[in-house]
Amino acid sequence: MEPSTQQQMADYFRAIASWRRVRAEDYDRDPRNIRCASGLEQLADHVLNLPDDDERVVQLTRLALHGGMLELEQRAHVAVSRFRFHTPETSLDGMLEHIIELQLADISEAGRFGGRLPEGDNPWERQQS
Repeated sequence: MEPSTQQQMADYFRAIASWRRVRAEDYDRDPRNIRCASGLEQLADHVLNLPDDDERVVQLTRLALHGGMLELEQRAHVAVSRFRFHTPETSLDGMLEHIIELQLADISEAGRFGGRLPEGDNPWERQQS
């Protein structure tokens, strides 16, 4: 049985939180790294408490769960890695919505650098609806 989207998200957030804690050690315990790590751990706990039919869970399942793994695109990943780094008051729900917005934007731009491709011949195309 594959882990739920919520578990995939929580694992993803916790992995980045661990990285942030290491970064804090590298940079003289910069409090922003610790704050970010703590926020990501809170975000991980938050998503684990969301029901399967939460609209954000449904959207992220469709947009970012591929082959049983959560795969956030570049801007969504960077935003997660900076959660509460610069803006400590960012809300948990606001962050989830922001991740979805960025994931949609990244997907809509993926593969567009080659111009228009024939229908059915775009290897970067993903279902967005």
